[in-house]
Amino acid sequence: MAAGPDRELSSRFTAKTVTDLAGRIVHPGFIDAHTHMGMDLVRAIAPKASRTWSMLESAVFSTQTEEQEYLGSLLSCMEMVANGTTTFADTGSCFFLDATAKAIETVGLRGLIGHLICDVPGDVEAMVSPTETCLARLDDQLARYPFHADAKVRCAVSVSGMGMCSDRMLVEARKRAERHRVPMIMHQSWGDNEVQASLARDGRRPVEHLADLGILGPGLALVHMIHLNPREVDLVARAGATVVHCSAAAIRRAMGAIRLGLFPEMLRAGIVVGLGSDGMSGKRDLARQVYLTASLFREVRDDLTAITGETALDMATINGARALGLESEIGSIEAGKRADLVIHACDRPEAYPRRKDPVDTLVFYTGSRTVQTVLVDGEVVFHNGQLTRLDADEALKRIDAGGARLEDYLGATTFSAWPVVE
Repeated sequence: MAAGPDRELSSRFTAKTVTDLAGRIVHPGFIDAHTHMGMDLVRAIAPKASRTWSMLESAVFSTQTEEQEYLGSLLSCMEMVANGTTTFADTGSCFFLDATAKAIETVGLRGLIGHLICDVPGDVEAMVSPTETCLARLDDQLARYPFHADAKVRCAVSVSGMGMCSDRMLVEARKRAERHRVPMIMHQSWGDNEVQASLARDGRRPVEHLADLGILGPGLALVHMIHLNPREVDLVARAGATVVHCSAAAIRRAMGAIRLGLFPEMLRAGIVVGLGSDGMSGKRDLARQVYLTASLFREVRDDLTAITGETALDMATINGARALGLESEIGSIEAGKRADLVIHACDRPEAYPRRKDPVDTLVFYTGSRTVQTVLVDGEVVFHNGQLTRLDADEALKRIDAGGARLEDYLGATTFSAWPVVE
Protein backbone atom coordinates (compact mmCIF):
# COMPACT_ATOMS: atom_id res chain seq x y z
CA MET A 1 0.00 0.00 0.00
CA ALA A 2 1.15 3.54 -0.78
CA ALA A 3 -0.14 6.63 1.01
CA GLY A 4 0.34 10.31 0.40
CA PRO A 5 -1.00 13.41 -1.39
CA ASP A 6 -2.63 12.90 -4.81
CA ARG A 7 0.00 15.00 -6.58
CA GLU A 8 2.76 12.67 -5.35
CA LEU A 9 1.05 9.34 -5.95
CA SER A 10 -0.42 10.13 -9.37
CA SER A 11 3.06 10.46 -10.85
CA ARG A 12 4.16 7.08 -9.45
CA PHE A 13 1.16 4.85 -10.10
CA THR A 14 -1.41 4.07 -12.76
CA ALA A 15 -4.73 2.36 -12.07
CA LYS A 16 -7.54 0.80 -14.07
CA THR A 17 -10.07 2.39 -11.75
CA VAL A 18 -9.81 5.62 -9.79
CA THR A 19 -12.47 6.34 -7.15
CA ASP A 20 -13.07 9.82 -5.81
CA LEU A 21 -14.11 9.32 -2.17
CA ALA A 22 -15.38 12.90 -1.97
CA GLY A 23 -14.60 13.53 1.67
CA ARG A 24 -15.58 10.14 3.03
CA ILE A 25 -14.01 8.92 6.27
CA VAL A 26 -11.37 6.23 5.65
CA HIS A 27 -9.61 4.38 8.44
CA PRO A 28 -7.48 1.24 8.90
CA GLY A 29 -9.50 -1.94 9.27
CA PHE A 30 -10.58 -2.59 12.84
CA ILE A 31 -8.67 -5.34 14.65
CA ASP A 32 -10.77 -7.48 16.98
CA ALA A 33 -8.03 -8.78 19.25
CA HIS A 34 -10.18 -11.28 21.14
CA THR A 35 -13.00 -13.49 19.86
CA HIS A 36 -14.48 -16.97 20.19
CA MET A 37 -15.63 -17.65 16.67
CA GLY A 38 -17.31 -21.03 16.51
CA MET A 39 -19.69 -20.36 19.43
CA ASP A 40 -21.90 -17.81 17.71
CA LEU A 41 -24.77 -20.16 16.83
CA VAL A 42 -25.85 -19.92 20.47
CA ARG A 43 -26.07 -16.12 20.46
CA ALA A 44 -29.17 -14.51 22.03
CA ILE A 45 -29.63 -17.45 24.39
CA ALA A 46 -28.12 -16.46 27.74
CA PRO A 47 -28.91 -16.27 31.47
CA LYS A 48 -30.19 -12.88 32.59
CA ALA A 49 -29.50 -13.09 36.32
CA SER A 50 -26.12 -14.81 36.53
CA ARG A 51 -22.54 -14.19 35.48
CA THR A 52 -22.11 -17.93 35.02
CA TRP A 53 -22.68 -19.08 31.46
CA SER A 54 -21.09 -22.50 31.92
CA MET A 55 -24.29 -24.28 30.87
CA LEU A 56 -24.11 -22.58 27.47
CA GLU A 57 -20.38 -23.24 27.10
CA SER A 58 -20.91 -26.86 28.06
CA ALA A 59 -23.71 -27.22 25.52
CA VAL A 60 -21.59 -25.75 22.73
CA PHE A 61 -18.38 -27.60 23.53
CA SER A 62 -19.98 -30.97 24.23
CA THR A 63 -22.11 -30.96 21.06
CA GLN A 64 -19.82 -29.07 18.67
CA THR A 65 -19.53 -30.53 15.19
CA GLU A 66 -17.35 -29.44 12.29
CA GLU A 67 -20.42 -28.06 10.54
CA GLN A 68 -21.51 -26.06 13.60
CA GLU A 69 -18.05 -24.59 14.07
CA TYR A 70 -17.88 -23.63 10.40
CA LEU A 71 -21.30 -21.97 10.49
CA GLY A 72 -20.63 -20.13 13.77
CA SER A 73 -17.29 -18.89 12.43
CA LEU A 74 -18.86 -17.94 9.11
CA LEU A 75 -21.51 -15.87 10.89
CA SER A 76 -18.82 -14.12 12.95
CA CYS A 77 -16.73 -13.37 9.87
CA MET A 78 -19.70 -12.02 7.90
CA GLU A 79 -20.71 -9.70 10.71
CA MET A 80 -17.17 -8.51 11.39
CA VAL A 81 -16.49 -7.55 7.79
CA ALA A 82 -19.84 -5.77 7.47
CA ASN A 83 -18.92 -3.72 10.56
CA GLY A 84 -15.43 -2.79 9.41
CA THR A 85 -13.27 -5.43 11.08
CA THR A 86 -10.56 -6.85 8.84
CA THR A 87 -8.49 -8.88 11.33
CA PHE A 88 -9.35 -10.88 14.43
CA ALA A 89 -7.72 -13.22 16.94
CA ASP A 90 -9.57 -16.21 18.37
CA THR A 91 -7.91 -16.91 21.69
CA GLY A 92 -8.16 -20.66 21.33
CA SER A 93 -11.69 -22.05 21.07
CA CYS A 94 -11.49 -24.24 17.98
CA PHE A 95 -12.28 -27.94 17.99
CA PHE A 96 -12.06 -28.07 14.20
CA LEU A 97 -9.31 -25.68 13.18
CA ASP A 98 -9.78 -26.20 9.46
CA ALA A 99 -13.50 -25.35 9.69
CA THR A 100 -12.74 -21.93 11.14
CA ALA A 101 -9.99 -21.39 8.58
CA LYS A 102 -12.46 -22.24 5.79
CA ALA A 103 -14.90 -19.62 7.11
CA ILE A 104 -12.19 -16.96 7.13
CA GLU A 105 -11.17 -17.78 3.59
CA THR A 106 -14.79 -17.81 2.42
CA VAL A 107 -15.45 -14.27 3.64
CA GLY A 108 -11.97 -12.92 2.91
CA LEU A 109 -10.78 -11.31 6.13
CA ARG A 110 -7.66 -12.29 8.07
CA GLY A 111 -7.56 -14.13 11.38
CA LEU A 112 -5.45 -15.77 14.04
CA ILE A 113 -7.08 -18.99 15.18
CA GLY A 114 -6.24 -21.69 17.69
CA HIS A 115 -7.22 -24.95 19.32
CA LEU A 116 -8.93 -24.89 22.71
CA ILE A 117 -6.04 -25.23 25.20
CA CYS A 118 -7.09 -26.01 28.79
CA ASP A 119 -5.60 -28.70 31.05
CA VAL A 120 -7.08 -27.82 34.47
CA PRO A 121 -10.58 -29.18 35.31
CA GLY A 122 -13.27 -26.56 35.80
CA ASP A 123 -16.95 -25.90 35.22
CA VAL A 124 -16.98 -27.24 31.65
CA GLU A 125 -15.59 -30.76 31.39
CA ALA A 126 -15.58 -30.76 27.58
CA MET A 127 -12.97 -27.98 27.58
CA VAL A 128 -10.30 -29.99 29.41
CA SER A 129 -7.59 -32.18 27.85
CA PRO A 130 -4.37 -33.69 29.25
CA THR A 131 -1.34 -31.39 29.22
CA GLU A 132 0.49 -33.43 26.57
CA THR A 133 -2.56 -33.32 24.30
CA CYS A 134 -2.74 -29.54 24.70
CA LEU A 135 0.95 -29.14 23.87
CA ALA A 136 0.57 -31.37 20.83
CA ARG A 137 -2.33 -29.18 19.67
CA LEU A 138 -0.18 -26.06 19.98
CA ASP A 139 2.53 -27.73 17.90
CA ASP A 140 -0.09 -28.77 15.35
CA GLN A 141 -1.56 -25.29 14.87
CA LEU A 142 1.86 -23.63 14.60
CA ALA A 143 2.93 -26.14 11.96
CA ARG A 144 -0.25 -26.05 9.87
CA TYR A 145 -0.89 -22.31 9.92
CA PRO A 146 2.49 -20.60 10.43
CA PHE A 147 2.35 -17.11 11.87
CA HIS A 148 5.09 -15.81 9.59
CA ALA A 149 3.54 -17.12 6.38
CA ASP A 150 2.16 -14.63 3.89
CA ALA A 151 -1.36 -15.86 4.52
CA LYS A 152 -4.62 -14.49 5.90
CA VAL A 153 -5.09 -17.45 8.26
CA ARG A 154 -2.34 -17.89 10.84
CA CYS A 155 -1.77 -19.25 14.32
CA ALA A 156 0.01 -17.90 17.35
CA VAL A 157 0.26 -19.54 20.79
CA SER A 158 -3.22 -19.14 22.28
CA VAL A 159 -4.17 -20.70 25.62
CA SER A 160 -7.15 -20.41 27.93
CA GLY A 161 -5.29 -19.08 30.97
CA MET A 162 -7.54 -17.67 33.71
CA GLY A 163 -6.67 -20.52 36.09
CA MET A 164 -7.57 -23.12 33.45
CA CYS A 165 -3.97 -23.94 32.53
CA SER A 166 -1.34 -25.55 34.72
CA ASP A 167 1.97 -23.83 35.39
CA ARG A 168 3.71 -26.38 33.19
CA MET A 169 1.25 -25.69 30.38
CA LEU A 170 1.88 -21.95 30.60
CA VAL A 171 5.66 -22.27 30.75
CA GLU A 172 5.79 -24.69 27.81
CA ALA A 173 3.43 -22.48 25.80
CA ARG A 174 5.66 -19.48 26.42
CA LYS A 175 8.72 -21.46 25.28
CA ARG A 176 6.93 -22.31 22.03
CA ALA A 177 5.99 -18.67 21.48
CA GLU A 178 9.61 -17.60 21.90
CA ARG A 179 10.97 -20.41 19.74
CA HIS A 180 8.56 -19.66 16.89
CA ARG A 181 8.75 -15.86 17.43
CA VAL A 182 4.98 -15.54 17.72
CA PRO A 183 2.68 -13.86 20.26
CA MET A 184 1.29 -15.74 23.23
CA ILE A 185 -2.34 -14.79 23.89
CA MET A 186 -4.26 -15.80 27.01
CA HIS A 187 -7.22 -14.82 29.17
CA GLN A 188 -6.33 -13.31 32.53
CA SER A 189 -8.03 -11.75 35.59
CA TRP A 190 -11.58 -11.85 34.21
CA GLY A 191 -13.21 -12.33 37.63
CA ASP A 192 -12.39 -11.78 41.28
CA ASN A 193 -12.72 -15.54 41.86
CA GLU A 194 -9.55 -15.95 39.80
CA VAL A 195 -7.69 -13.56 42.08
CA GLN A 196 -8.90 -15.28 45.23
CA ALA A 197 -8.03 -18.72 43.86
CA SER A 198 -4.53 -17.53 42.96
CA LEU A 199 -4.00 -16.04 46.41
CA ALA A 200 -5.15 -19.28 48.05
CA ARG A 201 -3.12 -21.53 45.72
CA ASP A 202 0.04 -19.53 45.13
CA GLY A 203 0.08 -16.88 47.83
CA ARG A 204 0.13 -14.09 45.24
CA ARG A 205 -2.09 -12.43 42.69
CA PRO A 206 -2.33 -13.84 39.12
CA VAL A 207 -0.07 -11.32 37.36
CA GLU A 208 2.51 -11.64 40.12
CA HIS A 209 2.40 -15.39 39.59
CA LEU A 210 2.93 -14.99 35.83
CA ALA A 211 5.94 -12.78 36.55
CA ASP A 212 7.39 -15.39 38.91
CA LEU A 213 6.93 -18.07 36.24
CA GLY A 214 8.94 -15.95 33.80
CA ILE A 215 6.02 -15.62 31.41
CA LEU A 216 5.32 -11.90 31.73
CA GLY A 217 7.10 -9.93 29.02
CA PRO A 218 7.03 -8.63 25.44
CA GLY A 219 4.98 -10.75 23.08
CA LEU A 220 2.43 -11.71 25.75
CA ALA A 221 -1.12 -10.44 25.22
CA LEU A 222 -3.38 -10.67 28.28
CA VAL A 223 -7.12 -10.60 27.58
CA HIS A 224 -9.65 -9.01 29.99
CA MET A 225 -7.37 -7.90 32.86
CA ILE A 226 -10.28 -6.46 34.83
CA HIS A 227 -9.33 -7.40 38.39
CA LEU A 228 -5.86 -5.90 38.79
CA ASN A 229 -4.28 -3.81 41.50
CA PRO A 230 -1.78 -0.98 40.86
CA ARG A 231 1.20 -3.26 41.49
CA GLU A 232 0.02 -5.62 38.75
CA VAL A 233 -0.42 -2.70 36.36
CA ASP A 234 3.15 -1.69 37.11
CA LEU A 235 4.40 -5.24 36.53
CA VAL A 236 2.70 -5.40 33.13
CA ALA A 237 4.05 -1.98 32.14
CA ARG A 238 7.62 -2.80 33.19
CA ALA A 239 7.49 -6.18 31.46
CA GLY A 240 6.20 -4.79 28.16
CA ALA A 241 3.22 -7.16 27.93
CA THR A 242 0.05 -6.00 26.19
CA VAL A 243 -3.63 -6.07 27.19
CA VAL A 244 -6.93 -6.61 25.36
CA HIS A 245 -10.04 -4.97 26.82
CA CYS A 246 -13.46 -6.47 25.95
CA SER A 247 -15.84 -3.74 27.06
CA ALA A 248 -19.23 -5.00 25.83
CA ALA A 249 -18.76 -8.56 27.07
CA ALA A 250 -17.61 -7.41 30.50
CA ILE A 251 -20.45 -4.93 30.84
CA ARG A 252 -23.15 -7.39 29.79
CA ARG A 253 -21.92 -9.91 32.34
CA ALA A 254 -21.34 -7.26 35.08
CA MET A 255 -17.68 -8.19 35.55
CA GLY A 256 -16.61 -4.78 36.85
CA ALA A 257 -14.51 -3.60 33.89
CA ILE A 258 -15.73 0.00 34.09
CA ARG A 259 -16.22 0.24 37.86
CA LEU A 260 -12.99 -1.51 38.81
CA GLY A 261 -10.88 -1.82 35.67
CA LEU A 262 -7.67 0.24 35.56
CA PHE A 263 -7.59 0.64 31.79
CA PRO A 264 -7.04 4.43 31.76
CA GLU A 265 -4.19 3.87 34.21
CA MET A 266 -2.75 1.14 31.98
CA LEU A 267 -2.76 3.48 29.00
CA ARG A 268 -1.13 6.26 31.01
CA ALA A 269 1.53 3.76 32.13
CA GLY A 270 2.39 3.13 28.48
CA ILE A 271 0.75 -0.30 28.22
CA VAL A 272 -0.55 -1.15 24.76
CA VAL A 273 -4.28 -1.90 25.16
CA GLY A 274 -6.32 -3.30 22.26
CA LEU A 275 -10.03 -4.10 22.01
CA GLY A 276 -11.98 -7.32 21.53
CA SER A 277 -15.58 -8.48 21.22
CA ASP A 278 -15.12 -11.81 23.09
CA GLY A 279 -17.76 -14.53 22.59
CA MET A 280 -21.52 -15.00 23.03
CA SER A 281 -21.83 -11.70 24.92
CA GLY A 282 -22.57 -9.28 22.09
CA LYS A 283 -22.14 -8.15 18.52
CA ARG A 284 -19.03 -8.57 16.42
CA ASP A 285 -18.90 -4.81 16.10
CA LEU A 286 -15.66 -3.19 17.17
CA ALA A 287 -17.10 0.29 16.65
CA ARG A 288 -19.41 -0.53 19.57
CA GLN A 289 -16.38 -1.40 21.70
CA VAL A 290 -14.79 1.91 20.68
CA TYR A 291 -17.88 3.89 21.72
CA LEU A 292 -18.22 2.14 25.07
CA THR A 293 -14.52 2.49 25.83
CA ALA A 294 -14.48 6.18 24.95
CA SER A 295 -17.68 6.93 26.89
CA LEU A 296 -18.00 4.91 30.06
CA PHE A 297 -14.65 5.53 31.72
CA ARG A 298 -15.17 9.29 31.54
CA GLU A 299 -18.52 8.81 33.30
CA VAL A 300 -17.26 6.72 36.22
CA ARG A 301 -14.06 8.81 36.60
CA ASP A 302 -15.78 12.18 36.07
CA ASP A 303 -13.01 12.91 33.57
CA LEU A 304 -13.72 13.77 29.92
CA THR A 305 -10.15 12.82 29.01
CA ALA A 306 -10.08 9.42 30.76
CA ILE A 307 -10.01 7.69 27.34
CA THR A 308 -10.46 10.00 24.37
CA GLY A 309 -12.03 9.10 21.04
CA GLU A 310 -8.59 9.22 19.44
CA THR A 311 -7.18 6.80 22.01
CA ALA A 312 -10.14 4.44 21.62
CA LEU A 313 -9.60 4.38 17.83
CA ASP A 314 -5.93 3.60 18.39
CA MET A 315 -7.02 0.72 20.63
CA ALA A 316 -9.18 -0.65 17.81
CA THR A 317 -6.47 -0.38 15.16
CA ILE A 318 -2.73 0.03 15.77
CA ASN A 319 -2.87 -1.14 19.40
CA GLY A 320 -4.68 -4.30 18.34
CA ALA A 321 -2.01 -4.88 15.71
CA ARG A 322 0.73 -4.45 18.31
CA ALA A 323 -0.98 -6.83 20.73
CA LEU A 324 -1.13 -9.49 17.99
CA GLY A 325 2.42 -8.94 16.73
CA LEU A 326 1.15 -7.61 13.39
CA GLU A 327 2.06 -3.92 13.67
CA SER A 328 4.53 -4.11 10.77
CA GLU A 329 1.70 -5.25 8.45
CA ILE A 330 -1.58 -3.67 9.53
CA GLY A 331 -3.18 -1.23 11.97
CA SER A 332 -2.39 2.06 10.24
CA ILE A 333 -2.55 3.65 6.82
CA GLU A 334 1.05 4.04 5.72
CA ALA A 335 3.34 3.03 2.91
CA GLY A 336 4.45 -0.57 2.98
CA LYS A 337 1.55 -1.91 5.02
CA ARG A 338 -1.26 -4.09 3.73
CA ALA A 339 -4.27 -2.30 2.28
CA ASP A 340 -6.81 -3.19 4.99
CA LEU A 341 -9.15 -0.22 4.74
CA VAL A 342 -12.67 0.81 5.69
CA ILE A 343 -14.52 3.48 3.74
CA HIS A 344 -17.63 5.09 5.21
CA ALA A 345 -20.62 6.39 3.28
CA CYS A 346 -21.53 10.02 3.72
CA ASP A 347 -25.20 9.84 2.68
CA ARG A 348 -26.76 8.82 6.01
CA PRO A 349 -28.13 11.33 8.55
CA GLU A 350 -25.51 10.22 11.10
CA ALA A 351 -22.78 11.52 8.79
CA TYR A 352 -24.13 15.09 8.68
CA PRO A 353 -23.17 17.89 8.87
CA ARG A 354 -20.13 17.07 6.74
CA ARG A 355 -17.43 19.54 7.85
CA LYS A 356 -16.56 18.41 11.37
CA ASP A 357 -14.16 16.37 13.48
CA PRO A 358 -13.98 12.95 11.75
CA VAL A 359 -12.92 11.19 14.96
CA ASP A 360 -15.91 12.32 17.01
CA THR A 361 -18.14 11.65 14.00
CA LEU A 362 -16.95 8.05 13.79
CA VAL A 363 -16.73 7.30 17.52
CA PHE A 364 -19.88 8.98 18.83
CA TYR A 365 -22.23 9.21 15.83
CA THR A 366 -21.78 6.93 12.84
CA GLY A 367 -20.00 3.92 14.34
CA SER A 368 -20.30 0.99 11.94
CA ARG A 369 -23.68 2.08 10.52
CA THR A 370 -22.00 3.95 7.68
CA VAL A 371 -19.50 1.26 6.64
CA GLN A 372 -19.75 1.21 2.86
CA THR A 373 -16.64 -0.57 1.56
CA VAL A 374 -14.12 -2.87 3.23
CA LEU A 375 -10.83 -3.92 1.66
CA VAL A 376 -8.54 -6.67 2.93
CA ASP A 377 -5.13 -6.76 1.31
CA GLY A 378 -6.49 -4.46 -1.37
CA GLU A 379 -9.41 -6.75 -2.24
CA VAL A 380 -12.96 -5.42 -1.83
CA VAL A 381 -14.69 -7.97 0.40
CA PHE A 382 -17.71 -5.81 1.29
CA HIS A 383 -19.38 -3.08 -0.73
CA ASN A 384 -22.72 -1.29 -0.44
CA GLY A 385 -24.15 -3.81 2.01
CA GLN A 386 -23.02 -6.88 0.09
CA LEU A 387 -20.32 -9.45 0.85
CA THR A 388 -18.44 -9.96 -2.40
CA ARG A 389 -17.06 -13.48 -1.93
CA LEU A 390 -20.17 -15.48 -1.08
CA ASP A 391 -23.91 -15.76 -1.44
CA ALA A 392 -24.93 -14.24 1.90
CA ASP A 393 -28.58 -15.32 1.66
CA GLU A 394 -27.63 -18.95 1.16
CA ALA A 395 -25.07 -18.79 3.97
CA LEU A 396 -27.58 -17.29 6.39
CA LYS A 397 -30.10 -20.05 5.62
CA ARG A 398 -27.50 -22.65 6.62
CA ILE A 399 -26.57 -20.62 9.70
CA ASP A 400 -30.22 -20.35 10.75
CA ALA A 401 -30.69 -24.11 10.38
CA GLY A 402 -27.59 -24.75 12.47
CA GLY A 403 -28.80 -22.33 15.13
CA ALA A 404 -32.19 -24.02 15.21
CA ARG A 405 -30.54 -27.35 16.04
CA LEU A 406 -28.81 -25.76 19.04
CA GLU A 407 -32.03 -24.05 20.10
CA ASP A 408 -33.86 -27.37 20.02
CA TYR A 409 -31.14 -28.83 22.26
CA LEU A 410 -31.10 -25.95 24.74
CA GLY A 411 -34.68 -24.75 24.53
CA ALA A 412 -35.00 -21.46 22.68
CA THR A 413 -36.75 -19.72 25.57
CA THR A 414 -34.69 -21.26 28.40
CA PHE A 415 -33.85 -17.84 29.83
CA SER A 416 -36.65 -15.79 28.33
CA ALA A 417 -38.50 -13.62 30.84
CA TRP A 418 -41.40 -12.99 28.46
CA PRO A 419 -43.45 -15.55 26.57
CA VAL A 420 -42.27 -15.90 22.99
CA VAL A 421 -44.99 -16.12 20.33
CA GLU A 422 -43.95 -17.39 16.91
